Amino acid sequence: MKFWGLRGYTHGGAYVLTVMTAEGAAAALAAIRVNDDVHLEHQPETLPRFHERAAGGIDRLVAENEIELLDLPRWQAKKAELGDAIYR
Repeated sequence: MKFWGLRGYTHGGAYVLTVMTAEGAAAALAAIRVNDDVHLEHQPETLPRFHERAAGGIDRLVAENEIELLDLPRWQAKKAELGDAIYR
């Protein structure tokens, strides 16, 4: 399964990573191995978001799950390409 991620920041300045896959949010949640340095935040019909709790947590999550990081224009293009399937 291929994962794409968009890195951002919380209001407090911590890193956050939003992840999508063509197989949908439920498949991503089942497949992604989460480390102790991140916290999963997910609501139904949204994409999974991981908040960094300790320095380097997002970097480890990306490396361990082979998540391809995209910049905002590429993220938006990939979301448009995949359509609503990413939310199932």
